[in-house]
Formats: sequence, C-alpha cells, structure tokens
Amino acid sequence: MNIFSKWLIRITRPIVWRLANAYDLKIQPPGIPYGRHPVEIEDREDALRHRIPKSTYFNTASGKIKIGKNVVLGEDVKFLTGMHMNIVDAAKCGVSHHHVPESGRDIVIEEGVYIGSGAILVGPVVVKAFSMIAAGAVVVKGVESRTMVAGVPARVVRQY
Repeated sequence: MNIFSKWLIRITRPIVWRLANAYDLKIQPPGIPYGRHPVEIEDREDALRHRIPKSTYFNTASGKIKIGKNVVLGEDVKFLTGMHMNIVDAAKCGVSHHHVPESGRDIVIEEGVYIGSGAILVGPVVVKAFSMIAAGAVVVKGVESRTMVAGVPARVVRQY
C-alpha cells in the first residue's frame, strides 16, 4: 500500500465508522469476540491475515475459544459458546430458560484443522489435530484426530 492510500484510510476511517453506526451497519474487525471470554489464536497475526476470514463469528458468551497453529477457515464459520438452557435444565438449576451459562462451553481447535465455509461449531467441543469439517456442517460433539465430518449434525465421513 502506498503512502497516499494509508493516509486516506487513516483520515476516512472515523467517518466510515460513524456512518455505519448511524445506519446500523455492522463493521466487524477480524478476530474480535462477541462475549465476555477471549479468543486465543496461536499464530494470530498470520492467521488473521491469511487463514481466518473477516466473516468469521466468535461468540464467547459462555466460554473461551482456542485456535491452534495452521488452522484454515472458510467464509462465514461460526463459533458459538453461548446457548440458552432448555426448560428442564433451567428448572433444575432454578434459573430462567433464557439464562445463558457464564462458562464451561469452551471450543478448542487443535493444529492443522480445516473448517469449510458456513460450518457452525457449538461448544463445548474439541476438534483434534489435522481434522476436516465440511462446509455447512454443524459440530456439536468432539472430532477425533485425522477425521472428516459432515452434515447436520456432523457425523464421521472418513478417517485417514
């Protein structure tokens, strides 16, 4: 990027943010969690630049998200730690069924995992090293190492 482009971006960025806010448009910087827990990315700068798209959504309402080295994500992948309790569990705990737990629903993605576009991971879940999650899959259980899963809910398609 040349000097003029950098200067123009620096000058216009506050105006763009104010306009987006005025028109209720969402501008999402990459790697920003929505919730109270952190997103830990092992090779953060390189990953956010090359392997984690800006369209990735990190919901950390009920747990942290940890992403290992060399993880590649497709567009519109969603990591969801927050989940409302069902009526039976809420009654047992003595809380409203709209209650969202504050912790215990962590998502861990180990080294070398590929997650296809539109996949949704609902915590608590651990995806072990060198696994593959197909586009559009909904992962609600752990995925073993060197395993490909697909479908809604995600099921093992192949182990290699």
